Amino acid sequence: MTMNLYLVRNPDGVPVWVALESDQKRLYTYVQNTGKFHLNAGLYEDFYFDHTMTYETVDQQAAEAAILSGVGLRDERSFVHILARYRQDPNALSPEAVFGRAL
Repeated sequence: MTMNLYLVRNPDGVPVWVALESDQKRLYTYVQNTGKFHLNAGLYEDFYFDHTMTYETVDQQAAEAAILSGVGLRDERSFVHILARYRQDPNALSPEAVFGRAL
């Protein structure tokens, strides 16, 4: 898989996602709660059109470090519906599929 990795920061500069842009121009974000990358349509809109967030290109080592530091963790109560959907996502990508190894 050809990919670009990004550390995504909100307008306040806080890291909120590790994102993967696939060779098909799809954006996936790593969700700590599931341990997988999930397609993120909202981030796609921002990345290609709105430009609200900041996207820093990172290498695999930096992406893995950000994930291991907790980037991508969502509050279980505030995001209950989206997390339930993510947990049933048959197209989620494991770290093994993305990085070639487990984290």
